[in-house]
Amino acid sequence: MHRYFKIAAIAALLVFTTLQGSASARSDTNLNGEDVAGIVKMFLRSHFSRAKFDDTHSSEMLVNFINRFDSGHYYFLQRDIDEFQAYSRRLDDLTMDGDIKPAFTIFERFRKRVNERAEVIAGLLEGKFDLKSQDSLIRDRKQEPFPKDDADVKRLWAKKLKFEMLEQVLADTKDSEARKNLNQRYRSFRIQINRYKPNDVVTAYLNAFTSAYDPHSSYLSPDDLENFNISLRLSLEGIGATLRWEDGVTVVTSIIPGGAAWREGSLKKEDKIVGVAQGQDGEFQDMRYLRLIDVVKRIRGKRGTTVRLAVLRKSEKALETRHEIAIVRDKIILKEGEAKGTIMERPGKGGAPLKLGVIKLPSFYVDFSKRHSNPKDFKSSSRDVANILKDFKAKKVQGVVLDLRDNGGGGLDEAVQLSGLFLRKGPVVMVKNIRGRISVLYNPHSRPVYEGPLLVMTNRYSASASEILAGALKDYGRALLVGERATFGKGTVQNIIQISNRLGALKTTVAKFYRPGSSSTQNKGVEPDVVLSSLNNHLDMGESSLQNAMSWDSIRRATFQPWADLSPFLPVIQERSRQRQRNHPEFVKIRERVAEYLENENYRKVVTVSRMIESRKKNGKPIRPKPRNRLVPRDDKEEREDFVLDESLQIMVDYIQLQRKQPLNQVVIRKQ
Repeated sequence: MHRYFKIAAIAALLVFTTLQGSASARSDTNLNGEDVAGIVKMFLRSHFSRAKFDDTHSSEMLVNFINRFDSGHYYFLQRDIDEFQAYSRRLDDLTMDGDIKPAFTIFERFRKRVNERAEVIAGLLEGKFDLKSQDSLIRDRKQEPFPKDDADVKRLWAKKLKFEMLEQVLADTKDSEARKNLNQRYRSFRIQINRYKPNDVVTAYLNAFTSAYDPHSSYLSPDDLENFNISLRLSLEGIGATLRWEDGVTVVTSIIPGGAAWREGSLKKEDKIVGVAQGQDGEFQDMRYLRLIDVVKRIRGKRGTTVRLAVLRKSEKALETRHEIAIVRDKIILKEGEAKGTIMERPGKGGAPLKLGVIKLPSFYVDFSKRHSNPKDFKSSSRDVANILKDFKAKKVQGVVLDLRDNGGGGLDEAVQLSGLFLRKGPVVMVKNIRGRISVLYNPHSRPVYEGPLLVMTNRYSASASEILAGALKDYGRALLVGERATFGKGTVQNIIQISNRLGALKTTVAKFYRPGSSSTQNKGVEPDVVLSSLNNHLDMGESSLQNAMSWDSIRRATFQPWADLSPFLPVIQERSRQRQRNHPEFVKIRERVAEYLENENYRKVVTVSRMIESRKKNGKPIRPKPRNRLVPRDDKEEREDFVLDESLQIMVDYIQLQRKQPLNQVVIRKQ
């Protein structure tokens, strides 16, 4: 194995590769067939699988493209799908030849169907719904047939709208308000589809292609690339407000504390932005019915420049009045994504309090451009966590809990850097590249910042870089892992290959990573030492549930010296936790939910009127819809946060007390 490996080559750093066009080309120029062919060829050269673009991938691409617009099979007719099957084994040849007409043929048919469904929806919402009559609705219709004719369309939408009405009525929404909400929901969707630009269609087409190879590769348009970079560096230049698109208008959702709009003070939550002007004298441009991304592009700008907003705001008499607000743009630090440290106390032996430090790490972030231009002063998760640990040490904490729940990853090198805050110098992760060569990434620090008791919290949403860090800390015996039955299971590495300013970039899977102990985290994830009860433990979720996910494997073990052998402590710690979970009312509720879930297999697939009403009566509170792509309601998970953390802190107390009775054993594991 190679002892040295440049992390930057594998992490989410931009590799500048020019496909065509100059760097100064306009980013809003339409992508053409020649562009698409070039992007596809670049992807095929760089993807880890080295698989050809053949008829199998062509068929997969067609299904992916259709499902990107109509995954529920509510809009297209079956005869549309039958017609599109002519492309099933031809998209590979057509795309490589620069022919992207199928993308527009399929999308224009979808646009037509959306406009037709608008009339059906409007008519149904003017009629009556018998919300008490027994009926059922299939939750996930991806495998269900498309409607065969107009009569079938009306039956399908009548059932869909009935359940959406029932959902709102059971959440204590008045009938008239529920109809208004649904009308607005589908009108907004129709407006968005009709505002689609050619580049939006081609972007979806390219992503239908990349997802035929694996679920984490994608094409990033120039706008997508900018948003991706913002998420990594946790900063952007603008006014400091979060926005949403609602019924053709951009609405202010919240004002970011400390941002430019917050300091200016005039912009309010729920203001409707109807016009944007640049500078003190620029003319206002109408923002109504523009896509959210286009409005955001006009509001963002260089630090120190002025943007003027025309907003509509409801007055006390419910009338909308127009206000014009001038805001000087500034750098916005997205604080909600930063690492945060908190010190908590828990009773120890004899009731004496133990001081425990908790670090919540939402992602592995880094400002790549700032790190390159000013390596001594840039934003990163490892630098922030190091500062928190130094503060903890100064305040004499007796144990540290690192909370990686819901941490979806970020920069690979940040995971390696962060490991060095807790480990002595040694291998952290092994990486297999596109040619099958294996390299080892080493913790660069000779001495850790923190050497005391460590516990890491994970769940099924802990992914990628989180799994690298958690897996390394477990293999070394450095930390006790506590959480759901396994982490997400994303064991692949993506590289950002910038094509040009006009064409954006490719996020391409270029490698797989492995724990120091030899196992890949791909599909299987990282298992905790102490498993906490959770409905997620029984759901089909994680990497293994994703389409075209790569398989698990292992390689030769790395040579490293473990920190300690925690196995003697685990039986006692696990049993104490099981006893607490048996008696804790919140964990009891979870076990009841799990039992109900396992007993009602059909309910996972089909929702019924009686079941929705029964659930409302049982819970005694409004039923809220589940967020898209999440199997556990977000508000429910947030309610569990405190008692899950509390149990983790109790486990840490047990761990510290056992350590005091019996010193940790250290064993050298030699390379086999």
